[in-house]
Amino acid sequence: MPDPTRAGPCTAVLAGKRLFVIDIGDGATKNMSLMNLPPTKVEAIFLTHFHSDHIGGLGELMLQRWAGGSNTRPVPVYGGLGVERIVAGFMTAYDQDRGFRIAHHGPAIVPPSGFGGTPHPFDARRDQPDLIVYQDKDLKVTAFPVEHRPVEPAVGYRFDYKGRSLVISGDTAPSARLEAASKGVDLLVHEGLSPTLWVSNMQRR
Repeated sequence: MPDPTRAGPCTAVLAGKRLFVIDIGDGATKNMSLMNLPPTKVEAIFLTHFHSDHIGGLGELMLQRWAGGSNTRPVPVYGGLGVERIVAGFMTAYDQDRGFRIAHHGPAIVPPSGFGGTPHPFDARRDQPDLIVYQDKDLKVTAFPVEHRPVEPAVGYRFDYKGRSLVISGDTAPSARLEAASKGVDLLVHEGLSPTLWVSNMQRR
C-alpha cells in the first residue's frame, strides 16, 4: 500500500562495520542515506526474489554506490537463477546516464570500471541442502528455498557473524525449510500480509 513514510522492501545488515542489503525496493536508497547508512559502503546486495517491489531500486543503488563513492568495482548482486538478467537490465537502462556522469565528473570521480553490478547466481533447490553463497572472514551467508509460489526462485538468507545470527526470508508462506534455517537464531525478519486489511483498503478506494 502507498505510504509516504515508507519505502519498498529493503533490509540492511551490519556485520561489524560492513554493510549489506537484502532486497532493494523503490525509495530504499534514499531512506538508507537518511538513516546514515551510506549507499557508497554497501559491500553486496542479496535478492530474495524478483518481484518488482523487491528490485525496483536496484538501478539507483548501483548508481549511488558508484558515483557517490568513486568505487572502482561493481557491487556484487546475489540471487537465484535469473539474477543475471535483472542486473543486466538495470545496467542497460542506466547506460546512457553512465556516459553522462563520466563526461561530467571525470573518471577520477566516477571510475568507469565501478559502474553497475556483478551478478552472482546460485541454485538453491528444494531437494538440496542449504547453500553457502558468501563467506568472508567472520561472516557466512547461507541461502535456502522458501515458499512463495508461483514465484521461482524465492529464497531466504541466514547471516552468521561472530556468534550472532539472523534469518531474512523475504515474502514467504510457512515452510519447513524456513523453520529449520531459523531455529536458534537471534533474529528472524520476514514479511506479513493481512488479507482482511488488504481487502478493506481496496474497498475504500
